[in-house]
Amino acid sequence: MKIRLGLWLLSIRDAFVSLLPLTLFGVAATLLRHFPGGLDWLYPSASFAASWEASLEQIIAASHGVFGLALAVVVALHLVPRLPSLQDPDDNPPPMMVGAAALVNFMLCSMGLSLGGGGAMGYEAMLLGIIVGLGTAELLRWSAGQRWLMFVDVPVDADKSLIHALRFCTPVIFCGIFILLLASALSGLSLLAPVLAVLADWLAVSVLGEYLATSVAILVNQAFWSIGVHGGHLLDLYAGDFFVAPGLAPDGQLAWRPLVDSFVLLGGSGATLGLIVAIRLAAAGGAQWRIARLGLLPSMFNINEVILFGLPVVLSPRYLVPFILVPLALGLLTLFAVNGGLFELQAVSIPWTTPPLISGWLLSGSWRGVLWQVMEIGLATLFYLPFVRRAEAGRAASHARLLGEVIEAVRTEAPVRAMVIRRRDELGIMGRILLAALRADIRKGALSMCYQPKHDRAGALVGLEALVRWNSRKFGPIPAQVAVNLAEDGGCIRELGYWVINTACAAKARWNALGHGELTLAINVSPSQLADPGFAGQLALTLQAHGLNCHEIEIEITESQAIPDEASTNTTLQALSENGVRLSMDDFGMGYSSLLHLRRFGIHSIKIDGSLTRDLQGNPANADIIRAICALGKARQVEVVAEFVETREQMQALINMGCDVFQGYLYSPPLTEPACLEYFERCRMASIGCDSGADHADQKQKLA
Repeated sequence: MKIRLGLWLLSIRDAFVSLLPLTLFGVAATLLRHFPGGLDWLYPSASFAASWEASLEQIIAASHGVFGLALAVVVALHLVPRLPSLQDPDDNPPPMMVGAAALVNFMLCSMGLSLGGGGAMGYEAMLLGIIVGLGTAELLRWSAGQRWLMFVDVPVDADKSLIHALRFCTPVIFCGIFILLLASALSGLSLLAPVLAVLADWLAVSVLGEYLATSVAILVNQAFWSIGVHGGHLLDLYAGDFFVAPGLAPDGQLAWRPLVDSFVLLGGSGATLGLIVAIRLAAAGGAQWRIARLGLLPSMFNINEVILFGLPVVLSPRYLVPFILVPLALGLLTLFAVNGGLFELQAVSIPWTTPPLISGWLLSGSWRGVLWQVMEIGLATLFYLPFVRRAEAGRAASHARLLGEVIEAVRTEAPVRAMVIRRRDELGIMGRILLAALRADIRKGALSMCYQPKHDRAGALVGLEALVRWNSRKFGPIPAQVAVNLAEDGGCIRELGYWVINTACAAKARWNALGHGELTLAINVSPSQLADPGFAGQLALTLQAHGLNCHEIEIEITESQAIPDEASTNTTLQALSENGVRLSMDDFGMGYSSLLHLRRFGIHSIKIDGSLTRDLQGNPANADIIRAICALGKARQVEVVAEFVETREQMQALINMGCDVFQGYLYSPPLTEPACLEYFERCRMASIGCDSGADHADQKQKLA
């Protein structure tokens, strides 16, 4: 049940986020419609003003006025893919059908329960929308698994949409009838209105009526907002007797609505202006501040749906305590201040959208009201601050945990690797966040390159391999394999590949200018890049731009994906071979590698997979595989490269087996471009090509 509850909460949160465009549209219209002091001075005529205001009312009705209905549909759409799949995939209810069923079920409930006078679909029906969305997805999922409800027999060769439509007729009808009967049974059980009416009668004669009425009104508003119900609309519908009649001065017995709007709900429900300031102070660089900054302007006019649904505050235990207690404390303190003579309240009517400080001046007629509001914002900030810090610490810990899980899931080299970024759980969200960071760094050129030397049997330096490095400003160092796999999954591998090629070729050109033109440079290329018809031409242009010859570059085809057997891929490889670019098969002997690749492509070298060379001396089977690969390379006149070579004993064993070129920490770890120049100089001065002894062994230990 705990897991299912987590799925529900995640679906509700995602639904509120998905509806942010609808929320912002309505917020903009609400602000313009209820702008403090009006915007009549902007309108060219009275008829234009009337038409404009009518259009704004239509926008509000079409956005906020259907929010509950939209919430029911979107919650159901977010939940149904997260529910456990049925044994037969065709029995799973299609998301679009679930959404349509949620729409119908919401209308049945709304009319059956007579919300807001009947047929309410807006903010006052948000809780109903959540319940209907969850209930529809769960009920349809259960119904789809009941054979007695899935009895419609449809020919398997019929159109798939028709099959789903006919097979799910009875489950959808069953759900609609069930929800209608439930709504009808509950329609006469509303206890809120009579309870509030009795409470209002008691408050009217109570000695502490003003304090109690204000406290109850605030608690009702905050409690219902915390679960997604518009508390202000609910007070208007059922608790009007709690307040002094509009236009009248405070009477000392009932709550005064301007006081609640202007001295309690600073920035909107929950006094969230203090929350925004607290987030700015404690979490300025985090995701919370990006949402808070977006909601800052409307919050200045006491419209805070962006904050409530974006952070979110609604249905979030992180801010539940301050969300309820801060407004209650501000309300009671303001009553004490007014009754204690610190400032007076004037019987003036101002729009609820009047910004703080301005409203304080208008209601008190002096700077005292303004100063009091400043003090309240500071008090709210202090109260929210520890909760913001705790939420930010929890978010950071959760991100660190999820980041580790995403890295492990993305770096896997399994033949069939599930794309983390397509998952709909928290891991998928974190994967998409990481992908967005990678795309941004590729676009900014914020990645870096290292180069690992390669040596022949005699120890002479013959070339290097270019290796991409991603040190994310946000997440820290990310393994290169994760960056490559993520780029492939996210469709940005071509952008990453072209950046790597251009950066590596620029480094090679600088080395050539210093007299190191005899060295070849291997650059890793993903199989998906080979499917790009323009790859060979782009590589040729890059080589030309940096003044390089084709034979100076070796393309290593990584096997994170199967090499597609397509005409475009074959054409690309043929063009590379004809241009004189060397081709190499990376990770040969494992993964997708196939002996057929040697026949399909003009391969110059094959690099033995590191999992074979690392466990060479302790695993006889690995040694046998390497001997077979070396024999094949010799027969095909293909150079055999061994990577992850770390000891002289290991290298000597690989030489005896027939390997030609060696790469690993025995010679050097991956080096930055400036470090490569120093390494070249040492190799040039050494009589055997390079000193691979104690210095590099020590360096290996430092980098390990």
